[in-house]
This record gives sequence, C-alpha cells and structure tokens, in this order.
Amino acid sequence: MTTEALQLIKSRADAARFDTYMQAYAQAAAGFALSHISLAAAYDFCQSREDGGRLFAAIFDVHVNFTLLFCDQASATKARSYAPAETLRAGTSALESSIIFDTRMNLHRHNSAFVLRYRALWDKLMGLLILMFVPEKYEQFISASSRKKAFRKIAVRANKVDATLADSLHSLIEKFDNEFRTPEAHGTGALRKWSFIVTELSADKSLNLLWYWNAINDVVSRLGKALAAPT
Repeated sequence: MTTEALQLIKSRADAARFDTYMQAYAQAAAGFALSHISLAAAYDFCQSREDGGRLFAAIFDVHVNFTLLFCDQASATKARSYAPAETLRAGTSALESSIIFDTRMNLHRHNSAFVLRYRALWDKLMGLLILMFVPEKYEQFISASSRKKAFRKIAVRANKVDATLADSLHSLIEKFDNEFRTPEAHGTGALRKWSFIVTELSADKSLNLLWYWNAINDVVSRLGKALAAPT
C-alpha cells in the first residue's frame, strides 16, 4: 500500500501509536475516549487494495474529525452540566452576570463547532463509503452539487446500501441542514436563539444535537467494525 496521501503514517506501528495518542487526547478533552475506529486495523484493511493509500487517508480524516466532534459534544455537555443553577434558569439573560455570559458563550462555542464539523463529517463518511465500495464513482460523488443525493443514487444503484437506509440518511441530513447547518453556515445563526437567552429545556433546540450525535456515532461504530472484520 502506498501512502503518498498521508506521509504521517508509514507503518502499522505508526498507526497504532497514533491510536494511542488520539485516545489520550480524547480522554483529556472529554473525560473518556471512544475507540470505534482502529487505525491499525484500517492499515491492515487497506494493504491489499491498489487504492489503499487513498482509502486510508479518507479513513484517517474521518477518524480525526469524528474524535474532534466527540470532544465538541462532550465539552458542550460538560459546560451545561457544571454550570451554576442560575446560569441555566429559564428566562435568564446572558447579560445578567459575567459568569452567566461565560457559560452561555462556552455552550455557543462548542455547539456551533459541533454543527459545522458534524455536517462536514457526513460528507466525509459518504465519500469514504463510496471509496470503499464503488471507488470508480468517487469523482462523480465529490463533484456533485448535492452529495447527499449523489450518495443515495450511487450507493443504491450499486446495491451497497439499502434504499430505505439511504432515504433515512438523506432525510436526517436534510433535517439537520434546515435546522442547524444552513442558518449557522450561511445565515444569521439559529443557535444564538438558545445560547444567550435561556429557555425551558423543552424549547431548547440545541439539545437536539445529542440526537444527531447518536445517529452519526452509530454509523461510525458500524464502520469501525467493518474495517476490523477479517478480509
């Protein structure tokens, strides 16, 4: 396997060392670490493929960004969990005190980082799956005006993804785009509505980010198992 696309990892031992350091980083940042993807196992998985270097680079990219997304999510959860009670009381304004302001600003920082990284990660994941199963269609995928539509078309036609599952994924990403990504990336923002003026928990839509996290966490877990399976 050639690794021109990723000069950092030149051996299985390098991949295992990166795994160790990544685990320690996540542990320090989030309090615990997830280990869905093993770069060492991914290195083995890519050995027999002519496009192994390119595929490994895509796996590496997903692995790093998923870990950072996990840290974003965990940081937002910690900011909310350890905030003084008055900071999260419904009807409280971020301008009532510097403590409340700092807490709300931290929540906004972690949640907005999560939103932008989350949406990018779905594109990376879909691209990785195309590279794994229909590599000849990868350029078609990345050049598409709508990658979520292109993924469904390519993966379903190649019988690599069930149509119902592809539809569910498309609906999830579309919902996320409308609810969070488009306002944050191209508009005046949606998170600010819940970041700086505290609402009742039932009205705080930023809590929906946990549901979206669970969805992508499940997909990455399944990906890690596929990469670790005997070939």
